[in-house]
Amino acid sequence: MRLVISVAICVIVSLVLGAVATRYIHPHWIFATLHSLQLHAVAACVAAMILALLVRRHFLVWLLFAASLLFAGHTVLMNREFAAPMTAADEGAPVFRLLSFNTLNDNYENTEGIVRAIVSSGADLVNIMEAAPLRIHMDELAKTYPYRVGCDVLIRNCDQVMLSKVPIVAPVVRSLSDIFPARFILATVTVAGRTISFAGIHTTKPYFDNFHSLELSRAALALSERPGPLLLSGDFNASSLAPNMRRFLRITGLKTYEWEPATWPIRAGAFGVPIDHVYVREPLKIKSLTRLPDALGSNHFALLAEIAITGP
Repeated sequence: MRLVISVAICVIVSLVLGAVATRYIHPHWIFATLHSLQLHAVAACVAAMILALLVRRHFLVWLLFAASLLFAGHTVLMNREFAAPMTAADEGAPVFRLLSFNTLNDNYENTEGIVRAIVSSGADLVNIMEAAPLRIHMDELAKTYPYRVGCDVLIRNCDQVMLSKVPIVAPVVRSLSDIFPARFILATVTVAGRTISFAGIHTTKPYFDNFHSLELSRAALALSERPGPLLLSGDFNASSLAPNMRRFLRITGLKTYEWEPATWPIRAGAFGVPIDHVYVREPLKIKSLTRLPDALGSNHFALLAEIAITGP
C-alpha cells in the first residue's frame, strides 16, 4: 500500500512539474492558467513530496522533492524580479493614491457601498472595471472625481471607467481584441506636480486561445509610445508569473510592488492569486499596495496603491 501511494504521488507531481516546465521551453496558452498559479502549484508539489518521503523513501522521491524545491525557489525569484522597492533616498518623495477595482457587472446590490468605498479611499485616480452597476451613481462620484472617461464620456458603456480628481488630458480608448471592446484607456494626468501617463486595462482570460497574449502585445505597443513616468492598473486575469505577463513587463519597463496582494478568488483570501495589478515605470515607485478588506459583492478585491514620485 505504501508503494502504491508513493508511486501515485510521484506520478502526479511529475505531471504537474512537467506542465510547469513548458514555460521554459515553449509556453502555450493551454497551460497559461497553471503558469499564473505556479507558486501555488509548486508549493503543493513540495508538500506532496514531503508526504511521499514520509510514506516511502526512494531515490526517485528524493529527486522529485529536489526538483520541486528548485521550481519553488525559482518561482520566488521570478516574483521579485520586477519589484522596485523604495529606498532610503526615496523617503520624502511626493505621493498620490490610486484605486483599482473590478466591481463585477451584475453587482447591483452593493453599489452604494462601492461608491462610499471609492470616495472614502482618498484616491486621486481610480480605475474601475465592469462598472455598469455604477452608472446611476456617476453624478454622485463626480462630486469627488469631476473628470471621467467611460459611462458616456468617450465610451458609451460603463465597462471600463477612469475617474480623476485632476484633469484627464488627451484620453485614448482602444479595443485590444474582438472579444471585449474599449477595455484599454490611456491618458495624461498631472498629480503631485508631475505629468504622467495613466492607463487602465482589462484583459480577457488567458485560456481564450492566444487572445490574452495578443491584447498584451497591443497594449505594450501603445505604452511603449509613451516615454517617461507611467502608471498602469487593472484586471489582467493572470499573475505576474505568467510568461506573457513577464514579457509584457520587460517590453514596457514596468515594475511591480515587492509582494502583490492576492485579489482572486475572494474566498481564498491571502492564499488567492494576484491577477489584478498596479504597475509603474520610473521615476514612479509603489510605496504601498494593499487590498480593501471588503470585496463588496465583487469576485475581486480592490487594490489601493500609494505611488511615490522618486525622481525629477
